[in-house]
Amino acid sequence: MSSIEQAPRLLDYKGSLDQTPLLSLLQSMQAQRATGTLQVRNGGEAFSLFFLFGHLFHAYGDGSQGEEAVFEPLAWRQGDYTFDPKSKLPTEETITAPTADILAEAKRRGVPGADNGPVAPTRAAPAPTVPAAPATSPQVSERPVVSQQPAAAPQPPAEDAPPPTELYPLPVGKLVYESLKTAFVDFPKLLRSLSADRLTGYLRLTGQASRGMILFYQGSLIESFYDGGAVVSTGRTAFSLFKNDVDRGEGSMDVIELSAEVVTAIYQLLTAPTILQGLLARFVDVRALLQYLQEEKIHGSLLVRAPDEMGIVLLRDGQLLGAFTRGQPQLVQDPEIVTRLCADSKTRIEVKAVADLEEPASVSLEEMLAMTPSVPAAVYRPAPAAAPAASAPAASAPRAQSFQPAAPPPAASAEPDIDWPSLMSQLNQMADNALQNRSKKVKEMLGSTEHNLDALDRTIDRISQTSIMFVDPARLTNLANEMRQLVEDQR
Repeated sequence: MSSIEQAPRLLDYKGSLDQTPLLSLLQSMQAQRATGTLQVRNGGEAFSLFFLFGHLFHAYGDGSQGEEAVFEPLAWRQGDYTFDPKSKLPTEETITAPTADILAEAKRRGVPGADNGPVAPTRAAPAPTVPAAPATSPQVSERPVVSQQPAAAPQPPAEDAPPPTELYPLPVGKLVYESLKTAFVDFPKLLRSLSADRLTGYLRLTGQASRGMILFYQGSLIESFYDGGAVVSTGRTAFSLFKNDVDRGEGSMDVIELSAEVVTAIYQLLTAPTILQGLLARFVDVRALLQYLQEEKIHGSLLVRAPDEMGIVLLRDGQLLGAFTRGQPQLVQDPEIVTRLCADSKTRIEVKAVADLEEPASVSLEEMLAMTPSVPAAVYRPAPAAAPAASAPAASAPRAQSFQPAAPPPAASAEPDIDWPSLMSQLNQMADNALQNRSKKVKEMLGSTEHNLDALDRTIDRISQTSIMFVDPARLTNLANEMRQLVEDQR
């Protein structure tokens, strides 16, 4: 993804706080759904604020972190800022409240600069000791509040503006239940009924300002998604937010039944890494691209995003499972319904794919119901100081060669300088540390790898492209990067 697509245009990503105060920057970051690190400095003081799709999830500086590290620089009337859209994001999540609630709390405390009013001089303070920022994208659990667009940071031209983060449109199949009012539904009983009926499909929630989806495979829950407006949550967070809306009687639900192959493809659509992104359709022969994906027998999806419509082609082993659009969600066997959207010069194309096709794993529905309390409405909640999390390398773009036809593995060669039992033990320990009880699949892949570096490189590439239920793809990419570094040290 280019920097234009990752972040708002902030005057060469740097400027002065006397012209653009932190309040305006925070509002701009949220409104334009920026991802990256904002650093603000005034004399010897410095604070770092971290954003994911416009959500401020962590801040530190001058011995403080979380919301407290936002309040002090809000009062600055001098200093400068820089924004890095390609920085490594930390694992800490010390801020859970939406930006609007943080600003409201700052205003309640009388923090200058929290309400577009005059700002007061800042106090002198020693230079902070800035900790190293570990890398990986955190799980964002709040429903962000989109604030109004400030004048300080102009919007990019429409052609270059990033699309909003969203839960992709889904195909429809057999309608099992339609428009179930959440106010009259016993949610646990409904889920148990769908599980007992061995539903393969999804439960969809449609609210006034949110959408959610719980995906089932032969009666087992395999993933949850929740779109609160600017951030799509997955896993337990999404399940909690979905359940919270139902408990409050918000929206209505539909139950859709689909084939096992289509459900697997939907799971991959929502979780697989993006291998091609932001391609302008006017420079791409989309039919030739689709033919190439079929020849390469990929498992994934081709996404075509036009200004007023979005279409998706689902592929399994290169074969067309079906094509649909948001406006025409019924699956059809002709990709023309999607490819014709490329006639608009502003249409963009993405490709998502996984290297291995495996039946989705499941989690215990009873465990989810027992361990998932309702999430309260988004309010200001000061976050306790968190111990620094273990660092992980930054996510990198998936390697394109992972999707080329694999050459036969070379014969194992003697590598006397490598202690293979020790190396494999370290790699397995990395998997356990990164994935905990979901490391089994990765460890099996490592266990079946020949003891030579070329074979190990190929396995690590596969790990970065693998889908594991309730595991953010970024965690697998980070794990693969960490493993590559360890292997590189052995060369």
